[in-house]
Amino acid sequence: MRIMIASVIVVVLTDIAAAQDAERPIYSDRRSYPISMDAGITAGMALGDIDGDGDLDLIESNGRHWAHASYVYYNADGRGFTKRVQLGTEQTTGYRVELVDMDGDGDLDAVMAADRLANKLYINDGSGTFSETHDFGTAQSNTRSITVADLNSDGVPDVLEICRGTPNNIFLNDGKGGLTLAGSFGSLEDSTLDVAVADMDADGNPDLVLANRDGQQNMILLGKGDLTFKTAIPYGSGSDDTRGVAVADMNSDGRLDVVIANINSPNAVVFNSGTTQFSEQVLFGGSTRSYAIKVADLDQDGDTDIVIANVGEKNQVYLNDGTGVPVPHAAFDGADARTYALALGDINGDGKLDIVTGSSAARNMIFYQW
Repeated sequence: MRIMIASVIVVVLTDIAAAQDAERPIYSDRRSYPISMDAGITAGMALGDIDGDGDLDLIESNGRHWAHASYVYYNADGRGFTKRVQLGTEQTTGYRVELVDMDGDGDLDAVMAADRLANKLYINDGSGTFSETHDFGTAQSNTRSITVADLNSDGVPDVLEICRGTPNNIFLNDGKGGLTLAGSFGSLEDSTLDVAVADMDADGNPDLVLANRDGQQNMILLGKGDLTFKTAIPYGSGSDDTRGVAVADMNSDGRLDVVIANINSPNAVVFNSGTTQFSEQVLFGGSTRSYAIKVADLDQDGDTDIVIANVGEKNQVYLNDGTGVPVPHAAFDGADARTYALALGDINGDGKLDIVTGSSAARNMIFYQW
């Protein structure tokens, strides 16, 4: 009889623990750690195995409108970022940064946008040291972001330079990291801050999904495979102040949808109807000040979830209900968060995606998944 009672107690306690785990958000401030104690001016974050030791390292791009040092953080065998060095010899007006093998040698190079300064390509020497720097673009560009993607389908990554009030430029890669100006997209009137590259109309050619600020109409520019993007498809409300964009099949219908982060209006999932119409949308987040967005399957249930970076309020995680509707799940960081950049990756090697935040006048943080 005693054995039976003990068994019942064990089962009950196990059920209670399982219920508590099911109710607990997968991210919270209780499992967070500062990347450094600095309160910098961060506008870009990128994760990747820079030194080839099997864990994720970090590039932190700093500056925005003011010259500032950017840094490389090295992960100590999945136990966190325990060493950092300055990226390059110059302090720059750094914005977005991406880690991509630009020269085809098998390691990750760093591509960084810079405002009113030539953009930077930092070449990895194979050991995680960026010993060589190449400039592309000019100081006459008001650069706000870069997007790296294969634009001419030659198997090597190219670069889109996204500017405000100066031309948005296309730089083609020669396969060895040499970037040559090959054209532009959009117009000088565009206030574009972010661009996602994806085949939105399923014709085999890359298209450009523009996130526009200042209440401008957001647009999808359809590509023809020849580096021209002339056909424009509107999406969103028409007056969104959009700061970030991501593309994913949110409702599992085989078509790519658009997710946008807005200021002073709700964020939105805009569904692809398959007829180059993007009119049906689901709003989420209320009237926010959202500056960045990342999408991934955070809870490993097979659909795509959303992380939103906010300024002046907590950052948010939304889980997909399976139909593309974002359900509020977790709020993290302070009520006065000043987050301008996000990165997702398994930093501690437990098989779960962690969130890295890049902030202005606040510490950058890692939020580990439970």
